Amino acid sequence: MRMREKLTLEEKVALALELIKRERSLDEIRNYYRVSHTTAYKIRNAFLAGGRAALCGERIQRKEQELEARVEALEEIVVGNGDGRVGQRARNSGRLVG
Repeated sequence: MRMREKLTLEEKVALALELIKRERSLDEIRNYYRVSHTTAYKIRNAFLAGGRAALCGERIQRKEQELEARVEALEEIVVGNGDGRVGQRARNSGRLVG
C-alpha cells in the first residue's frame, strides 16, 4: 500500500539527514513524511551511496583520464599514421600482424 505520492528531492534529502542525525525516532520520521520503513531506509541508503560516490569522485576521474590516455595510445599503435597501415610501434612489438 502506497502511503503517499512521490517525495520531492528536498524531502528525500531532509528524510535521509533526519535518519542519520537520529534526533527523532524512525516512526516519527515515517509518519511525518508518510513513507514506509523500507522506503525510508532505501532513501537513506541511496543518499549515503551518493555521498560515497562524490567523495571518491576525484579518484574515479583520475582513473578515467588514465584509461582515456591508454585508449589514445592503443589507437595510435593500431592506426599508426592514418594511412591504414599498422603503426611502426605495433609492427616492432610483434603483437599485431599487418
